[in-house]
Amino acid sequence: MILLMIRFKYFSVIILHMVNKSYMKGYRKERSIVNRARARGCLSFRSAGSHSAVDVVIVDRESREIQLIQCKPDDIKSSEVKRLLKEGEGLDGQYTVGFYVI
Repeated sequence: MILLMIRFKYFSVIILHMVNKSYMKGYRKERSIVNRARARGCLSFRSAGSHSAVDVVIVDRESREIQLIQCKPDDIKSSEVKRLLKEGEGLDGQYTVGFYVI
């Protein structure tokens, strides 16, 4: 459950929101991975709410490696792991990376 208070000039609003337990579990796992990568000095971030093949991106400047991570529960079925690996097949390999400020 999330309790949110929004203060306006003349009044406040309190919002009570029930959060999906599975979502929160996944969110915590993603945040844990991001925080551990940052502790190692990597650039890392979540692609929040993306519903894509990639939940977390980690850029390791030292090893010059970019990791694209799909987070799933620890009790995931092997058939689901195979399906996800097949879905992400084209993501492995070498890329040319550019950095831009727009």
